[in-house]
Amino acid sequence: MTRIVPLAMPAAAALMLLCGCGSFPLPSVYILGDPTMPVASLSSEAGRPVFALDTVTVPDYLDSTDIVRQAGSNEVRVSSSSQWGERLSVGLTRALVSALSRRLPNVVIERRTDDEAPWRILVDIQHFDIGTNGECTLSARWHIISANGMTASVGEDGTFTEPGGGSTDAAAVAAMTLATDQLADRLAQSVRRITASSTPQ
Repeated sequence: MTRIVPLAMPAAAALMLLCGCGSFPLPSVYILGDPTMPVASLSSEAGRPVFALDTVTVPDYLDSTDIVRQAGSNEVRVSSSSQWGERLSVGLTRALVSALSRRLPNVVIERRTDDEAPWRILVDIQHFDIGTNGECTLSARWHIISANGMTASVGEDGTFTEPGGGSTDAAAVAAMTLATDQLADRLAQSVRRITASSTPQ
């Protein structure tokens, strides 16, 4: 009878596996937006209009914790050394709520998905890409719906670009944050138009 004898693992290799000494370094973890900037706050929400931002929709291939770059016309590359701290749709929604709250101190901006909010902001991202040259391109469509289901802001859209600051993941995150701020500027304009038109003269 033939006996199969398992090969003995060298003691040093076994120790490395047990201690994790041979593992790869942990990836850098990033979040979108600028968490260091304080959000302006008022002592009371009474009398301020309430706008709820639904979870932003993004293309499926982007909606993960992977940091994705374009590698060609139909090819993308996932970073092996960095990742998002949350799914991109979640992080983008959080960043926009924060950015809008800073821009609109007289408006309550909430992150909600129910139909009870007086106003709902719906944002759909078509593109949010880092090109081979490091440039960030963000294309989005949005509209704002009142509680009675009527659309107050119809089919607005915009494309925002930020030049790349380098080939690193940190530079890509910085460019994506600046593009998100550009989108927040346009969304804030839409909200201001609605609040101005609904304010009694």
